[in-house]
Amino acid sequence: MALFFSNKPTVTCISVLLLFSCQPEVIQEGPAQLGHLNFTATFSNPGRTSETNKDCVQSDFLFNENLKELVYPETPSPECGATAFSEVQWKHFTQLASDPIATDNFTRYLSLNHYASRLDLDGDQYFGPDGEYSSLVNRISKDLARFWDMEGEVEVRGQHNETLNDREEIVKLLSRMIFDDVSLEDLYRIADEMLLLNQQSPVLPESPIFSSEGYSAPGGLIVIGDGLIQMFVEAGIEPTIAWTGILTHEWIHQIQIENYNSWYPAGSFETPAEETRQIELEADFFSAYYMTHKRGATLNWKRTTEFLKLFFQAGDCSFDFELHHGTPKQRMQATMAGHDLAASAQKKGKILSAEEVHDHFLSSLAQIL
Repeated sequence: MALFFSNKPTVTCISVLLLFSCQPEVIQEGPAQLGHLNFTATFSNPGRTSETNKDCVQSDFLFNENLKELVYPETPSPECGATAFSEVQWKHFTQLASDPIATDNFTRYLSLNHYASRLDLDGDQYFGPDGEYSSLVNRISKDLARFWDMEGEVEVRGQHNETLNDREEIVKLLSRMIFDDVSLEDLYRIADEMLLLNQQSPVLPESPIFSSEGYSAPGGLIVIGDGLIQMFVEAGIEPTIAWTGILTHEWIHQIQIENYNSWYPAGSFETPAEETRQIELEADFFSAYYMTHKRGATLNWKRTTEFLKLFFQAGDCSFDFELHHGTPKQRMQATMAGHDLAASAQKKGKILSAEEVHDHFLSSLAQIL
């Protein structure tokens, strides 16, 4: 669900993909502004090495300019169509787009909450609006590190709507993001302006869109937003499966980052969409291998079907879009193939190396597609 690097060195890699095309007259792209102050973000240009990509992030989830096509494809087919998850995404976006206050502040709120998780203002990480899934996420993280022999290599952070409604957190965030010489008094004034907007708007900052990121970044960072989990739950996925499946998938992207140049050498793919699809389907395959392995998450068949349903929901139909992740059926096929690989090793309980799982995926790819 994330394409980390690009073969196009001139393209800037941005972490938040916005649906500007659906409401171009209302939602405009550009530097975020609060009051009379501007704050802009600097992203490195993507290349093919971890050094040049250390600050480059690509969101697995959130919205992109093809969202309407993902939900309502112009040419529907029996193999690909809208899922419950894409319908939930569209529902929340249209609710947000119907509120002028929210549309006027759409980009800045997304930017603020993105950087809240990137900057890790106080280091006090929790998962779920009230921290109700913190124990689960911490336990899964430790188990993934053990399973893949990655102790101490990955940090997982949460993203929360409440950050955008907390006066002190907003001030701390703005003090790190604004590049002008700004007094503390001005920062509090801006924060108070935001809190007033929150009172006036029915969707600021409560809309799950504002905490809907799910991504892996070079350097061992994973971010998962409460809003992303909320939308999967609304689409019928059990909450613990949503957390486990998404965290596991993002963890696999960390493995792919470390092996990127050897696993996906330049010139291997005809289009960016083909490259992204292979990376994402492989992450699904790896995820299912871990989640159903005897020494991994050990999901039983009933829980496994919920997991398969999660990745079916996350499929898309935008075949030529460079962030195409695979159709719902392809994503389910990839997870089923990963499950079968884990099942074949149940008697001995052996854990294959990442390189071995990668080789098994390549041998299964034609059937998955």
